[in-house]
Amino acid sequence: MSNLGDKEGMLGPYRVLDLSDRRGFLCGKILGDLGADVIKVEPPGGEPSRNTGPYYQDDRDPEKSLYWYAFNTSKRGITLDLVSPQGRETFLRLVESANVVIESFAPGHMEGLGLEYSELRKTNPGIVMTSITPFGQTGPYRDLRTSDLVLMALGGLMYLGGEPDRPPVRITAPQAYLHGGAHGAVGTMIA
Repeated sequence: MSNLGDKEGMLGPYRVLDLSDRRGFLCGKILGDLGADVIKVEPPGGEPSRNTGPYYQDDRDPEKSLYWYAFNTSKRGITLDLVSPQGRETFLRLVESANVVIESFAPGHMEGLGLEYSELRKTNPGIVMTSITPFGQTGPYRDLRTSDLVLMALGGLMYLGGEPDRPPVRITAPQAYLHGGAHGAVGTMIA
């Protein structure tokens, strides 16, 4: 059994707690692929994206979601109920030895749990928190719900797809979410 500091890779000495969903999966995967010890924290019952196909050998089992595995390799896993006091306490103990927390909840969710950045800093003053949201934590659109398709359109990416004399088209992979996750990883490494 190797110690955290013995892990190979550029980010080998770092530990990341990944609370993200499909909007931020790629962030944790990139950091894990670069050697960080990424711990994927799932809610009770598992992350809902485990129910997204395709599935290995077409077996609709959450443990066989290829979508899930594509974005969650290079990660270890734990299940925590962050709504419960015991779950929050366990999470804060994990924060003590972590360097980064990634989250992709709606703005205000972490604050509602009592786990916002200012609280995490009380446990670990050096913690870096990466929040991946469609429209940021503040501003007029912060509370709007959206999809990858809407983000692609608003960001101008859909303009590049399709024929000039026809409406834009989207490609099958979640482009806006993947871009957000990749930029989240870069921002995390800079921080």
